[in-house]
Amino acid sequence: MRENAEHYRDLVENSLDLICTHDLNGVVLTVNLAAARTLGYEPGEIVDRNVREFLSPESHQEFGAFLAAIRENGTHAGFMRLRTKHGKDRIWSFTSTLRTEGVEIACVRGVAHDVTDILQAQKALRKSEERLRVAAEVGRMYAWEWDPATDSVQRSAECAGILGLDDATEAGVAKAYFDLVHPQDRARLWGLATSLTPKNPEYRTEYRRFRPDGTLLWLQESGHGTFDKAGKMIRLVGMTADVTERKETEEKLRVSEERSRRIVCASPVATIVTNASEHRSELVNDKFTTLFGYSKEDVPSVAEWWPLAYPDEAYREKIRTEWEARVAEAVRKRSEITPMEAKVRCKDGSFRYVEFHFASLGETNLVSFVDITDRKLAQDELEKMGGRLIAAQEAESARIARELHDDFSQRLTLQGIGLARLLKSLPEAEVEVRSKVQELSKRNQEISIDMHALSHQLHSSKLEFVGLVSALTGLCEELSSKFKIQIEFSDRGVSSEIPKAVALCLFRIAQEALGNVAKHSKAKQAQVDVSSTNNKICLRIVDAGVGFDPALRSTRAGIGLVGMRERLRLVGGTLLIQSEPIRGTEILAEVPLLASANASHVSVMAVGGERS
Repeated sequence: MRENAEHYRDLVENSLDLICTHDLNGVVLTVNLAAARTLGYEPGEIVDRNVREFLSPESHQEFGAFLAAIRENGTHAGFMRLRTKHGKDRIWSFTSTLRTEGVEIACVRGVAHDVTDILQAQKALRKSEERLRVAAEVGRMYAWEWDPATDSVQRSAECAGILGLDDATEAGVAKAYFDLVHPQDRARLWGLATSLTPKNPEYRTEYRRFRPDGTLLWLQESGHGTFDKAGKMIRLVGMTADVTERKETEEKLRVSEERSRRIVCASPVATIVTNASEHRSELVNDKFTTLFGYSKEDVPSVAEWWPLAYPDEAYREKIRTEWEARVAEAVRKRSEITPMEAKVRCKDGSFRYVEFHFASLGETNLVSFVDITDRKLAQDELEKMGGRLIAAQEAESARIARELHDDFSQRLTLQGIGLARLLKSLPEAEVEVRSKVQELSKRNQEISIDMHALSHQLHSSKLEFVGLVSALTGLCEELSSKFKIQIEFSDRGVSSEIPKAVALCLFRIAQEALGNVAKHSKAKQAQVDVSSTNNKICLRIVDAGVGFDPALRSTRAGIGLVGMRERLRLVGGTLLIQSEPIRGTEILAEVPLLASANASHVSVMAVGGERS
């Protein structure tokens, strides 16, 4: 008997269930060891303390109701939240009874079991089931279970909408399901499902199946087998998803890509298609190989292209820097680049002039190459011819100017002398004749002056002998006097050792521009400024006249502007024109130069005034 009592006491003390007694006020009388330690206490720390001290705050009122129910009914069961010594709440399921017989003081006997982990697992399971249900509805998938022994299949309700069934709640048989699987996929799917082993219990595949109405579905399926001790499959569970829409989209994309590939391959323009992230060459069409001689194997990526196409390192870096800047901008905007030109070396060592075009299409870049070699050679030839024409024009102008000065001017001078002698020889009485001679002498002098001006316009001797600044000063004075316009001229740091070609170019531009001011702008004032730094010389001409729209080319203005640009091109210069109707015009010509040998100086002159 004593042995049985010891055995019983040992079971109670080591039970993880909470076994305790307390009085009708809630003061703990006894508690088992293992349960007390589960809460982080020793039994001595719990005995003689009120149960309320170990409850979470929200359970205090519930405990009062519990004591009232025990007094009235003698028994009570439910859930109670106990707080551990470390402050964590645990949920316990309890059953308590009131003992009044055989004891001096009535007490309550209670047995409680910690159900916290069970409740949390149940809650997590409910959440998981809800997530699975939502995923099945949104992702168009259903769950299923197959019993190989009976060939019965249970499917979740979602399969009805996917497979086109009237009712999916009743159990079916696998054979009936396989009857509608596409004939080309049927044997493969059956083989996957029935060849699983304990070592390889899972499969994942895609296959085609028909709905009862004949609609073709694409399904993605995964299955997991369960096996008995003998290795025989006793259950197969899985998920099947409708991926028809994805498959149709992939097929449309494949067809589109194939069509695009055929278009690129058949394009009459040399084209290379590259991967945007890895810079690999994905496609090189025949026209590319015909133009450059390089195949896809020669240029497997963009990195191999640069040294092949541009063997000169300095030129390669120049082209590469400009190209990468334009490409980065195009990729950022997902647009095309402004076409750029370069000289490319072909596989046979020859060179071609090419115009590049680039388009970013997401993960694919399209680069096309337009052969402009013939155009460039023709352009170069035209430019050379233009230079020769300008040189011939200048030579002819100089020749005519010399003839006007040396021949016709002398003739007019002799004729003037002859008229003067004739006037002296006439008697004073011959009033009418003398008047006619005087008029002829005056006209002769005017013609001489105009011929001198024309000679100077055709060929400035000042420009040839005293330099650009003096020639421009004289030009401003001449036009100011002739057209009654105030022209302010200034020069800043201009060397007297400007190359003759540059000086002549700028003088002709000033001539043309000031002529336009005088004839077309209706301005009463103009400014001419010529300045020089260590690396360039600038000519700036400004007026506040009627202006014009540079985008609207007219025959009158167009020829003059074309001539200015052509002259500047021959000396490596540039022309900038800013003008708006009623807001005047500014012309800026710039030519690169070597450092000036002379010291800088600044001078300003208003025509007809003093230099400062």
